[in-house]
Amino acid sequence: MKYITTSFLPTVTLALCGVLFLSTTQAEDKAIPITSAESKFIQTAAIDSHAETEIAQLAVKKSENANVKAFAATLVTDHKTLNKELKQLAATQHVMLSKEITPAQTATLKKLETATGLEFDKEFLATVTDHHQSHISSYEQASKDHKDKELKLVVDKTIPVLKAHHATAVSLAAK
Repeated sequence: MKYITTSFLPTVTLALCGVLFLSTTQAEDKAIPITSAESKFIQTAAIDSHAETEIAQLAVKKSENANVKAFAATLVTDHKTLNKELKQLAATQHVMLSKEITPAQTATLKKLETATGLEFDKEFLATVTDHHQSHISSYEQASKDHKDKELKLVVDKTIPVLKAHHATAVSLAAK
């Protein structure tokens, strides 16, 4: 019986040390702060995605073209998902997000609000095409430059979605 007790105690102690070492290592991985560039990217991406959501919601209401309406609805769904992911990422990384879109985005939204019919669809698709081309470049650069694992996961998952949005906007604009 003495043999079991003496071999059991060191085994348990060794196992506990292993668990503590692993949890400490994981905690250290999480404790690495993001860079100011990563923080700025999250802030900008969140504002841009919020603006895309507002623009797409306007298109759902105003467009008279069923294909444009359906595309806009897809944009709303996808960008709301992205907004949620960026908000969660910002919270875990202690990044403050703005609730306001930029003055340029506000001007674009106001311009779209005054457009009607085919003019609206043309302006909406041109806006989405331009914005998504810019966002794709930004996200691809972020994928190369940024090291934060959680950020890279969101970025790398978003790039194909942005490319699909861009391709659809280009296709619809060509019709």
